Amino acid sequence: MFFTPIIPTITLVSQLFIEYGTLTRRRSVPVHVLARLLSFLVVYGGYWYLNRLGVRRFLDYYLLTLAYLAACLYLFAESPAQKVFMYFTVWGYSSFVSSLCAWAARLISGGDGIPLRYAVYAGAHLIMVPLYLRYVRGRVKEILALFEKGKPIYAAYPFLAFVLFTVMFGPTNGLDSPRGLAVMLLFETFVVFSYYLLFSHFHAIHGMTLAEARVESGEKQARLQRKYYAQVERGLAKQRELLHDARHHLVAIAALQSSDDREAARSYVRRLLDGPGRLSPRRFCENDVANAVIGGYIEIAEEKGIAVTAEIDLPASIGLDDYDLCTVFGNAVENAIEACQRIPEGSAMRERRFVDVKSRLEKGRLVIRVENSYANDTTGAGVAFASSKGPLGGLGLESVRSVVERHGGCLSVEPGDGSFTLSALLYADTAAEPARRA
Repeated sequence: MFFTPIIPTITLVSQLFIEYGTLTRRRSVPVHVLARLLSFLVVYGGYWYLNRLGVRRFLDYYLLTLAYLAACLYLFAESPAQKVFMYFTVWGYSSFVSSLCAWAARLISGGDGIPLRYAVYAGAHLIMVPLYLRYVRGRVKEILALFEKGKPIYAAYPFLAFVLFTVMFGPTNGLDSPRGLAVMLLFETFVVFSYYLLFSHFHAIHGMTLAEARVESGEKQARLQRKYYAQVERGLAKQRELLHDARHHLVAIAALQSSDDREAARSYVRRLLDGPGRLSPRRFCENDVANAVIGGYIEIAEEKGIAVTAEIDLPASIGLDDYDLCTVFGNAVENAIEACQRIPEGSAMRERRFVDVKSRLEKGRLVIRVENSYANDTTGAGVAFASSKGPLGGLGLESVRSVVERHGGCLSVEPGDGSFTLSALLYADTAAEPARRA
């Protein structure tokens, strides 16, 4: 028999464990089961049919497995480039392990060693898949996230590496000598090193982009604080002016009272109360940094016709670095305002745009909740932290997540029916975090 499905079946099971352990599902469980069954029937029905026809070209058998790729593209939420990259990387790894097992079986048995090869291959996957899920999966998720920051064309790399490996070391090219094994190991070392260079490049670009975003965030903080302190200075100047003029107003009121013109006195007092006191800066909390950032963005939102409510209960000293505090509040509120602005003209929600900011400090934990209106968009359905800003977008949210994780907290986003809620909890004093959790 030219073809047996044992090796492909072991590879398929291994690949399914890796895919479902790494990627994000976007379809229901019944849809996943149905899609997998259909792909299984296509591949194994095709294997059986090609065997009956006596087909001897491995390319035809490989083409059938594209049904598995189609299922992966349909069932998971990541971008097509991420899924293609993941699929062919895992397949390339499986092909390398299969070739190693074939060589080991020949060495041990002194012949073809087909049954031994199956046993060694199955044992290798029984060891390597759990190790992957326990120790490597998190790193792969980070790599896929970095991959999304690059260009989709990079997804072609694992495909080309797989094709080249198959041509050089595939089923029709037996490893008959130690030299063949050495060449294969050298080739695979080169592939792994190429992956390292590729993702080092992604990481460097992403790091530079985040650094630029931090600089921009710092500049925004400085502008907002300058604006806030200018408001404070204007308010103080106005208060000094009012105090200076207070004696004249008191003389006028006393004169009106002594003349028994009570109505004129009451009218004069009302005019004073409705007068220039409004120029005093708005105060949302005792913390100057939070007050400056939130106050600055609230003013921006109100200028754009967005209704804003704020319930901020923060003391003057929180225990967080001013930069971190500005990063969290600034990016959270700015993203909320941008989401409101993206609601299209003519939409029924356009006139009901809102941003609601709540924050408090309790037992050393800073709690932040920002809710805003947004236009329902299914393009990011099922994908956490989906950004409308493209592959290099969403840096504000990544900056918030970075600060939250650095302070031992957690971040969540909850898209709802016409509203979007960001919730963050972080420990103001990370040194005390274990004691609090205990």
